[in-house]
Amino acid sequence: MQAGEPVLLICHAFPPIFDIGGRRWAKFAKELARRGHPVHVIRAEKLPGTPDSLWNTDGSWPGIIHHPLPRRYPAVLMQQQVRSLKDKLLYRFWMHALPMLCKGNWYDHAVLWRKQLIREASKLIRAHGVRQVIVTGFPFHLMDHALTLKQLFPELHLTMDFRDEWTWTGHYGLSSISARRLQQEKDMEARVVQGASVVTTPAKKMVEHLQSVYRGDARKILVLPHAVDPDDFDLSIPPQQDGIFRMVYAGSLYGAAEAQQYFRKLLQAFAELRTQNPQALTRCRLDFYVTGHDTLWYEELAAQQGLDGTIRFHAPLAPKEVFRIIRAANLVILYIPEVNKDLLGTKFQEIFYCGTPILHVGPPGLVSRTIRERRMGDSLRVEELVAELPRIIAGERKVECDPKADHSAYLLAPLTDRLIAEVLV
Repeated sequence: MQAGEPVLLICHAFPPIFDIGGRRWAKFAKELARRGHPVHVIRAEKLPGTPDSLWNTDGSWPGIIHHPLPRRYPAVLMQQQVRSLKDKLLYRFWMHALPMLCKGNWYDHAVLWRKQLIREASKLIRAHGVRQVIVTGFPFHLMDHALTLKQLFPELHLTMDFRDEWTWTGHYGLSSISARRLQQEKDMEARVVQGASVVTTPAKKMVEHLQSVYRGDARKILVLPHAVDPDDFDLSIPPQQDGIFRMVYAGSLYGAAEAQQYFRKLLQAFAELRTQNPQALTRCRLDFYVTGHDTLWYEELAAQQGLDGTIRFHAPLAPKEVFRIIRAANLVILYIPEVNKDLLGTKFQEIFYCGTPILHVGPPGLVSRTIRERRMGDSLRVEELVAELPRIIAGERKVECDPKADHSAYLLAPLTDRLIAEVLV
């Protein structure tokens, strides 16, 4: 990649869209722009009245140029609750009409984006002499749409970034679609892998799966981990020393049924602490900063148990603010459901960089092994919470981390070096 060469990034949920899906490439776009590479971003338009992304500062970095497009996806299908008669009729219409207008997963918000995406991307490629195009999913239809660009501009270097698993898990509505539509998704995935110049994913497990399925294209499928941005951290903040044992949970509660089971066990653990050591209960706090969904069910359950003063829920905060809170805490709880037990996601790397001891809660896997082997903290199965969390809070079981741990492998600057040297060639 030449000095100052422009990049076209296609990312449906790029900031200011309030969605976790834009975080990964907002960071890389920021670092590329900081190095003098103009980054043109095609993203969805922001809906009026919706909150700004937690990564809005990164996404608005000088040198990042936004090109928002109309969403096209029926707005009524994005509503959490449909109340009015008009919306109910529209909802019923689109639930029947949309599957007839597209193949594969019609829950994908980019299914109707092809024409406007190709038109806007082609204009930018011609106007700015773009050679590097990066497309990230979900939604995955974006990548299939973008294959047309390679046909129109054969010299393009087309990077397809699989931010999450595609056809081999039930994410994003794939568990509820028909076998025929799932096969259409698999056909689309195959076209994307075969048509891409490079395929990147954040996890080794995902690379191994893709390489085993697409053996002929295995050499162009690479790991590009999520990056930790040092700008988000103030590592001079020490834990507070006021006699309160502070615990923090930050991020989404993945896997609704499993998350609810986890929270019930968590409440049982606090009830056990109340019985065994009521003084320790008065000297501890657990603060939740949950993104991506509401927490009313959890809040009401905690209040029913008389724990609403101990277990507290807060609105999502910008990363810098959350990491200050984590730095000042004694323990950060990291709940991981079965489906993600072998995926080292963004939250994992960032919490590691904070230097606060981690208590992983979930089934054994790569996450739990990594935490223990790299001395980042400890791990419990969900069923062990009731017995072991009271001991941790009371100081009978220590959760510690290595203060000299090497964090450099996942920092934004060296990972951007790899992006330029190995991906954007």
